[in-house]
Amino acid sequence: MLTDDPGTPDKGHWEINTAWLTERSPGANLDELPLLDINYGLEDRVQLKYEASRLRSQVAGRPRESGLSNSLVGVKWRFVDDDKTGWQISTYPQFEFRNPRSSSARRGLVEEENSLLLPVEIQKALGPVGINIEVGRLLHVHSDDSWIYGCALGRSVGRRMELAVELHGESDAGLGRGELAVNFGVRLHCTDHGTLLASIGREISNHDEPRASLLSYLGWQLTP
Repeated sequence: MLTDDPGTPDKGHWEINTAWLTERSPGANLDELPLLDINYGLEDRVQLKYEASRLRSQVAGRPRESGLSNSLVGVKWRFVDDDKTGWQISTYPQFEFRNPRSSSARRGLVEEENSLLLPVEIQKALGPVGINIEVGRLLHVHSDDSWIYGCALGRSVGRRMELAVELHGESDAGLGRGELAVNFGVRLHCTDHGTLLASIGREISNHDEPRASLLSYLGWQLTP
């Protein structure tokens, strides 16, 4: 799901996600294949992250473009983990930067500038349903700052399956213009160390661009 949660891998353990992400909107298609998301448990409540992908873009009337995405590095710290009340709270600063000598910005595949995301994630179990909320400030060097926000509800179905639904959006600094998407997801624990991740959704509003009619994610999570 787009909304992050406070969970981290155990200390000394890896969580490696490989995925295919798709966005379809009128006159434009974007695929990230493969998307590689590598996470490592540095401490019991501290996670390191690196993420990058191969981008393929098709805009009506233009040649197909492909190239490397920006790189994303982050550190998550879960500073509240209360077993009695069920509250978990984390912060997850993430820095996105252009890769050296990459031509993806010139091709219109990525933003020209670097950015820093400063979010907070909150999770609480309400009976059989888990609720996760994320709010963060996205800081840019040369353009206006913005907000990201999301709320996801999840529930286990049997021993191996989890279902989830979320609303996730981004808005300008004044909370006046932005975009909002709805997603439905499933997590299927196939083996002791392998999990199938999938979601499908669409944008329900977008003030600046044509609304995406399809947002999809299909991935495999490996926890060696």
